[in-house]
Amino acid sequence: QMKRQVDVWGSWGEWGRCSRSCGGGVSFRQRRCYSQGKEGASSCVGPTRSYQSCNVQSCPEGSQDFRAEQCAEFDGTEFQGKRYKWLPYYGAPNKCELNCIPKGENFYYRHKEAVVDGTTCEPGKWDVCVEGACQAVGCDNMLESAKKEDKCLQCGGDGSTCYSVKGTFDVSNLPKGYNQIFIIPVGATSIQIKEIMPSRNFLAVKNVQGEYYLNGHWTIDFSRALHIASTVMHYDRGSEGDLAPELLHARGPTTEPLIIELISQEPNPGVQYEYYLPIQGQASGYSWSYGSWSECSSECGGGFQSRLVFCTIDNEIYPDYMCRNKPQPDNNRTCGHQACPQTKRWKTGEWGSCSATCGGGTQTRSVYCVAFDGQSSQGVVDNAECMPFAQQPRSSQPCNMRQCATWSTGPWSECSASCGEGVQTRTVTCRAQQGSQAQDFACLMEPKPSATQPCLKENCIHEIGWHIGDWGLCSKSCNSGIRTRQVICADGDSKFYSPETCKAIQPQKPATLGSCNMQPCYLPQQVPSMQDTMGYDVTRQSLLTRYIPNSPATGGFSWDNSNNGQGSKQKNIRTTKSRKVGQKTHSGEILIQKSLPCSPEWSRSSGSHQLSSSQDPTVGTGSQDCHRSPHGCCPDGHTAASGPLGRGCPFSTCHRNRYGCCPDGVSAAQGPNHIGCPQYYRDVQVSRNQPTAAAPTASQALSEQHRSGECRSSIYGCCFDNVASASGPQGEGCLNRPNY
Repeated sequence: QMKRQVDVWGSWGEWGRCSRSCGGGVSFRQRRCYSQGKEGASSCVGPTRSYQSCNVQSCPEGSQDFRAEQCAEFDGTEFQGKRYKWLPYYGAPNKCELNCIPKGENFYYRHKEAVVDGTTCEPGKWDVCVEGACQAVGCDNMLESAKKEDKCLQCGGDGSTCYSVKGTFDVSNLPKGYNQIFIIPVGATSIQIKEIMPSRNFLAVKNVQGEYYLNGHWTIDFSRALHIASTVMHYDRGSEGDLAPELLHARGPTTEPLIIELISQEPNPGVQYEYYLPIQGQASGYSWSYGSWSECSSECGGGFQSRLVFCTIDNEIYPDYMCRNKPQPDNNRTCGHQACPQTKRWKTGEWGSCSATCGGGTQTRSVYCVAFDGQSSQGVVDNAECMPFAQQPRSSQPCNMRQCATWSTGPWSECSASCGEGVQTRTVTCRAQQGSQAQDFACLMEPKPSATQPCLKENCIHEIGWHIGDWGLCSKSCNSGIRTRQVICADGDSKFYSPETCKAIQPQKPATLGSCNMQPCYLPQQVPSMQDTMGYDVTRQSLLTRYIPNSPATGGFSWDNSNNGQGSKQKNIRTTKSRKVGQKTHSGEILIQKSLPCSPEWSRSSGSHQLSSSQDPTVGTGSQDCHRSPHGCCPDGHTAASGPLGRGCPFSTCHRNRYGCCPDGVSAAQGPNHIGCPQYYRDVQVSRNQPTAAAPTASQALSEQHRSGECRSSIYGCCFDNVASASGPQGEGCLNRPNY
C-alpha cells in the first residue's frame, strides 16, 4: 500500500502595512501551500491571505473623507477635453469601485475598479472594502467582529438607552408645492423616512434658518449622500423615468433640527418616519444646536471650516444668551493639515486689446509655467516642466471677426466743361455690412476715395469776332445828335486781332456811330449828352461785349420817340458758350455788363457810322488780374472794380470836362465827337446815307460860343441844353427855344 500524499500550509507571514493611518484600516498576511503532487495543483483548504483591522482610532476632527481623498487625486487631470474637481459618488451598484462625480455635473465615472482597502462601503456604516469586496466589520472597527450597533448607536447595546419616535404623515390633499410635514430634533439616531407608495411627489430637507440641504427651490437632486447635521443622510430615489418610493436614512446623531418637507404634485399616499432619541441625554430647557461643517477652505496645507451654532428649545431658535449656562460648541476649526504636493501648472495673463476693430484681428496674452504647492505660487519655471501635466493654453486668438464698413462710390458725373479742362464729381458714402449708410468715422480704417477728379474734353476753339462797347454820350441834347461806341476785333481770351481778321468771319462790322436825341428841342432829352452829365452815371464802366449779328442786344440802336427816355436799364450780355482754361473762366464777353437807357421797345437803327479800321491795340485789354475779379476792370483798364457799374473805381476828372470823357473813360475830350481823343476814335468815316457835318458843326459852334465860362455861373443860367448861357429870364438868346 502506498501512503496518500497530502498538501500542507506553511506558516503565516508577517502582517503588512496598514492601509490607513486612522479611521479603521486593513492589513493582511499571507501563507504558502506546499503541494506533494507533480501536476502543481494545490489541495490546501483555506484562504491564502488573512486580514485584520488596524488603526481603528478615529481620525482628527476636520480630516477629509478617505474616499474623497482618492477621488481628489484626479483633480485637474484632463478628462474628455476638460478638467474637473472630482467628488465621491455613492449611488453606483458596486460600492467598492472608485466612482467619482465632477463637481457641478450630473454624471459619474469609474476611475478605479477597487477603492483602497479599509474604505467604508457606504458613508455612516461600519462595513469596509477589502480587495474590491464589501466585508462586514463590527462596531468595534474589527473585521469579522460580531458586535453590532443598536438603534441608540451603542456598540453591543440592547436599545435600552433610547426610545423610538414613529408615525405616518398621511394628509392627502396638500397644496401644490412645499409643505412641512415634521421636524427631526437634535440628537436623533437611526433615522428612516420613506414613502408608502411611489408617487410624483418629492422629499425635501432644510434647516431652521431656511437653508435647503436637499431638493430646494424646485431643483430635484439625484440619489446621493448628504453631509448634514454632523451625520451622513442618504437620499435614494428611482432613476429618471423609474417610479420608486423615495427614502431618507441616516445614522445620526443629528446636531441641529432638520425640517422635512413634501413637494406635492399629486395626492399624498403617505410618508412613514422613524427615529430614536436618547432617554438619559434628554436635555430639558435651552440647549446648543449646530449645523454641519462647511467645506475646508484649502484641500491641503491648512485651511478653515465653519458651522452655525445656535440656541434652541423644542426645535425653535432663541437668542444665544438663553444657553449661557451651557458650554458653547466651536463654530470654526482648522482642516486640511496634510502637506500639499508640489505641482506644475500653466498660468495665463489677461487678453490684450484686439489688433483690429473689425475685419478680423488678433489678441494675445502671456502664458507661463509656475510651480505650485497648493497654496501659493513658488515661481516661474521652464515651460517644458508643465508639458507632461497639461496642454499649454493658447497665447493668441482671433477677435473682432465682423466685417468692416467700407466706402461706397457712385458714378462719375458729366464733365463740368464742354471743352478743355473740367471737373467730375461723385458721391462717396460709408456703408455698413448690410448696406445701410454709416457715419464716416466707421470707415476711417481705409482711405476715403476722392469725390472729384479732373476731366479733359477736346481743346476749346477761341472764337474770334467783333466786340462792342457801350454807347457814349450824345453830342447834342436834342435835334439829332451823334454818339459813338468802341468796336474791336478780339477773341474770348481778350486777345486782339486786326479788323480784317473779323471781316473774314463777320463781313458786316458793327456800327461805331449812331444817332441820338432826335426829338425837337422843346422836348426833354432822351439820352445823356455832353452838355448835361448830371443824370448820367459818370463812374460806370465801358463794357466790351461779344457782338452777335441780328441780335437786338448788340446791334446799332435808335430810340423810339414815344419813350420819353425815362430811366435806365442795365442788361447783361453773354454768349452761349463758356469754358474753363487753367484757373481762368472765359465767356464770349470781354467785360460782362452793359448799361443802357431803358426803352419799352428796342429797334435797330439805320445808322451806319463806322469807326475806321485803325485801332489802338491796347484799348480794352486792361490788366489780366482785374479781368479775373468778380466785377471786372475800372475804366482805366487795370484797376479791379469792387462792385457792379464800376463801384470803387478811381474817379476821373474828365467827367467834369465840358465835352466829357473819351471812350476810354479816362482821357478828357477836347471837343464834341471825342475830338482830341486817341487817334483811332478821331478817325471817323461817314457813310453815304448819313450826313456828318451838320450836327457836329452846330454843336461845336454852340459849345465854342461859351468856351470861356460855364453857363451855370451866368446871370440867367443855362439854356435848355445846360450848355449855352441864356440872355434873359425866359430863355432869350437860346437856339431852338422850346415851345412851352
